[in-house]
Amino acid sequence: MELRCEICGAKIVGKGFKVVIDGANLIVCSRCAMKNPSKIVGYVDLSAPLPRIKRSSSRPLRDARKPRYRRQIVEEIVEDYAERIKDAREKMGLTRELLATMVGEKVSTIRRIETGTLEPTVTLAKKLEKILKIKLVEVYEEEEISSRKSYSEEFEPTLGDLVEFKD
Repeated sequence: MELRCEICGAKIVGKGFKVVIDGANLIVCSRCAMKNPSKIVGYVDLSAPLPRIKRSSSRPLRDARKPRYRRQIVEEIVEDYAERIKDAREKMGLTRELLATMVGEKVSTIRRIETGTLEPTVTLAKKLEKILKIKLVEVYEEEEISSRKSYSEEFEPTLGDLVEFKD
């Protein structure tokens, strides 16, 4: 296992130092530890094998560099929803008032949808699809790929990046 200094971010080889700075317990490299030898409270031997951690789950660990795929079902209203709704309503011989009653909406909502000033929600579009027997909702699967970088590949700020040391 690779351990890095919590002050400067350098790789700790061999032996790390436990120090207490302003009440914070840190594991640091020899260079940072020697700046304040009075703060050293112990050592961490990195050449010794680390204790095994028991995992409660039987699920295998993920490889941090392996890309992760996330699939998501997306429902989207078609672009020409206003024309489709108006044409289908007129072909069926329905008035706006009757259609509004059938879907449980106000007449003004139906009018605004037909003029294109209001896009219906997916739920309302599905109700309109059933009644008017038209297609308003497109369903597709979206796949997102994200890859995690290992600790050594990405920059991670350390305490030394954030504080100023007094001599």
